Amino acid sequence: MARVTIEKIGYLPAVDRLESEQLKQTEGVLDGRTLGRLDRWRYARALFVRPDGVEAERAVALAFGRRWSRAQVYGRARRLLMEADPESFLNRMQDTLGPLAHNVRVAPEDPRQTKWDAMSNLAPLSRAKSEVRALWFADLLRGGDFFAKFQPIAELADGDVIGYEGLLRGHTQSASRPSAEMFPAARALRVERPFETLSWLSVLESAAALPRESRLFLNVNPQLFGEEGEGLLGLWRALDEYSFPASRLVLDLVEVENVSSLESLARAVAHAREQGASVALDDVTSPYRTIQLCESFRPQWAKVDCDITRGVARDVRRRTILKFFGRLARHFSFGLIAEGVENAADLDVCLSAGVVAAQGYFVGHPKPEPEAPEAAFLDWIASRAESAAVDSDEKMDAPETEERAS
Repeated sequence: MARVTIEKIGYLPAVDRLESEQLKQTEGVLDGRTLGRLDRWRYARALFVRPDGVEAERAVALAFGRRWSRAQVYGRARRLLMEADPESFLNRMQDTLGPLAHNVRVAPEDPRQTKWDAMSNLAPLSRAKSEVRALWFADLLRGGDFFAKFQPIAELADGDVIGYEGLLRGHTQSASRPSAEMFPAARALRVERPFETLSWLSVLESAAALPRESRLFLNVNPQLFGEEGEGLLGLWRALDEYSFPASRLVLDLVEVENVSSLESLARAVAHAREQGASVALDDVTSPYRTIQLCESFRPQWAKVDCDITRGVARDVRRRTILKFFGRLARHFSFGLIAEGVENAADLDVCLSAGVVAAQGYFVGHPKPEPEAPEAAFLDWIASRAESAAVDSDEKMDAPETEERAS
């Protein structure tokens, strides 16, 4: 199995520096200052608390009582001992203060720092909580490795695989983490862009295992593209490095419905097409927003989010939404893909709504070595073909009506 460790990529202001002279240290993604701040939280037994505003200060004083009134004062901050681990203590503080929590800033105490140096790193309570929750991700960047699994996307007409989505995985000695957990943690630590580049390298290194002509659906965040797609320069260099043709690449635009500037995205998409890549909208849920996206840059594919497709056979409202996506697919001439399909009943509804391909456990599980679709899915394909053949025979054998005979 191909793997990429954090040492594979360094991060400098120019995100396309993938040559051999890159930085080889962990600081390529997490710089020394960030690592120091995280380590201080990891071992913190006390923290400095600074409420901003009289109302917030009263709330903190009420929450901590005597401990707050007796705490030594440093400027406008006070030092509090923690009776629990940092994450639990910060959660309790947030819950206790409620709406006033956003007016409180905190910093961990570090014996290696002066009190005043520590307080120069005061951060909003919400940000501190996010960073503390992401400490596992910093450990993964330091000592884990990254690799890809591939999940098939298959056509509903004949069961042929049109491509595989490359899904990033991170592994340590004690646990394996999916990309759905890693990217929010990277955002919390404010290293989303360099980690995204690392994810491309990890998937493309493993993509040598794909069948020769199959497409690779690669998750990319369009909010990191930049005005003319310059944020993708590292991706084009990576394609060259791993000899992967851009013509087999589908940019799977994640969180695309949250993009604010469609004009900028349209220019970036046009540049990507010039390189030979195709484009897919990922996790779409809003028909109106999808119309805007399609009018802006005409994607080749759109993937309906599992929140709509999973259990769609039992939900009239979601069936209506799915049928509307089917009409959009016909109008804008893109292939509609259903994500998260887990049973034949949902797949029947997807097919009738205009879905042309599907992805999910019913179709195939993510595997390090790409595999053919599941037997249950292929049985479904065969049963549909048999039903179509029977229907055709019955129509031919049916007695002609007067209208038909005429």
